[in-house]
Amino acid sequence: MLQCQRQNFHHSKLPKPGAVGCIIGLSTVNPRRKCIVVAYPLCDSADYRYSIGIHTMFVRFLDNGEIARFSSIWFEALQ
Repeated sequence: MLQCQRQNFHHSKLPKPGAVGCIIGLSTVNPRRKCIVVAYPLCDSADYRYSIGIHTMFVRFLDNGEIARFSSIWFEALQ
């Protein structure tokens, strides 16, 4: 198994809607930009059995209101 810092080994673990954090580890996104989790893709299901493998989320950046979709492994919640 790869020994890297960020791994999505359990795809059903998503941050809660409304969580504030940053997108960390992507060269295309400034890691200091704060964002809030606003939604999940329409294919997410409230039934846990059908949500296995769904691991993306929509975030809204607080600086300009841009909405983007990212894998949840890149999201780091602020404490």
